[in-house]
Amino acid sequence: MLPLHTLWIAAALAAPQPAPALGEAEGMGGAAIRIAPGAPQLLVDDHLIAEEEGLVRTLHSPRKDRGGEEPVLAPPELQTLMASGTIVRDPRLGKYVMFAEAFEQPPRGRYRVDLYRLTSDDGLAWTAGDGGRLERIEIDLLDAASGRRATNIDLFSCWYDEKDASFPYQGWCYFANWGDDLEGVWHLRSRDGRAWERGRQVVNGWAGGGDPSHREIRQDGRVLRGPGDVTIFTRDPLEDRFLGIFKFFSAEPVGPGNQLRSRAYAFLERIDEPFDTSRLDRIALLPAAAAERGDQPHDEYYGSTAWRCGSLWLGGLKVWHSAGDYPWSAAGCAFLKLVSSRDGLRWTKVPFRSDDGFAEVFLANGPEGGNGGRNDGGYLTQFSQGPLRIGDELIFYYGCSSFGKNHPPQRRISGGGIFRARLRIDGFVSVDGGRLTTPPIEIDAPSEIDAPSEIDAPSEIDAPSEIDAPS
Repeated sequence: MLPLHTLWIAAALAAPQPAPALGEAEGMGGAAIRIAPGAPQLLVDDHLIAEEEGLVRTLHSPRKDRGGEEPVLAPPELQTLMASGTIVRDPRLGKYVMFAEAFEQPPRGRYRVDLYRLTSDDGLAWTAGDGGRLERIEIDLLDAASGRRATNIDLFSCWYDEKDASFPYQGWCYFANWGDDLEGVWHLRSRDGRAWERGRQVVNGWAGGGDPSHREIRQDGRVLRGPGDVTIFTRDPLEDRFLGIFKFFSAEPVGPGNQLRSRAYAFLERIDEPFDTSRLDRIALLPAAAAERGDQPHDEYYGSTAWRCGSLWLGGLKVWHSAGDYPWSAAGCAFLKLVSSRDGLRWTKVPFRSDDGFAEVFLANGPEGGNGGRNDGGYLTQFSQGPLRIGDELIFYYGCSSFGKNHPPQRRISGGGIFRARLRIDGFVSVDGGRLTTPPIEIDAPSEIDAPSEIDAPSEIDAPSEIDAPS
């Protein structure tokens, strides 16, 4: 019997499978969609739906540990710990290694961002550094040739390359306010994850104003420039390559002061070589700056992540809104939507209502400043690699301050820390009513299913024993 959270062919999610060749179905008479054995088929989009009648789908939010009231990591000496980094598995140590950034806003002057390292044997219980002492990673902000110093680092992303015996840790880090020529993403590498070397600039960022190095994209009546500070990469294990995720935004605010922070994507063969930003010719995720297409007038797409789920890409879309108190997020705070893609380049938001009845909301904020300023009510951040699979659950680590950005310096982006939430492996979307009919499906394994097939919901599919559902 097959429950309708997922159409799951032959096995539950295991190691990533090679992307199957997909036929483009045109109604019921189109080419069959080929599905590889073991590849999960989530109903987050309409790829496997040719016809539907009264179909009701629900977007399921990860279940927060401690209800999001208390973080699992909150070093008392830090103002707040943000998930603006990556979690990797280091096989030499036999541990998970977390790189997280700390935000510090003094009463006067510019904020400070530092990178910290934490470790875990099982991905659940964490310690600062290796021995329990808070371990800050030194990042060189000085350009020796010019004598200029960047004001701070911004987003950091990395991966662990088991094939590189000398420098298995490879990363990107954005250096801010370093002049038109130096601002942008730089390649970093490390032997052990503790001491990092800065290589060369790989993405020349837009430093604002008249910086001639910017890339400009005109789309849907908007003019966007970038890349900007929230630019990261993620590893594509199926195709042995990388997916770059680039921030763009408007030089002039539109509507109610919306700077249209947006997301563009491109594949890269290497992350240690300069990327030609002229390859970026389309914004994949562009906010409406209006009450339409699931957005509100103040919504901006501040950041996004991406990870493989079989042949499908999923990701978290961080939505920040300078104004507008929503039932799921206070003004000045940031929450998550879920996005999906079939090719890694064209992305759409998952539009269904959540368990709480909020359209498109994947991970909501708690009440701002809740639990004495310890909860996840403020500015949310994401680790670049996506969820960890531990046992039969997906573990989502996320950072969130308790207070958002609309506060004086002593309270702005403070409290909270690193939080944890859990989701069943195939639990992103369920079908809760109606009927759907698939296009023809070709399964690359012995099967007795005739296609096209019809699925009544909610119900269980009477299917041959060759098709197993996850327990």
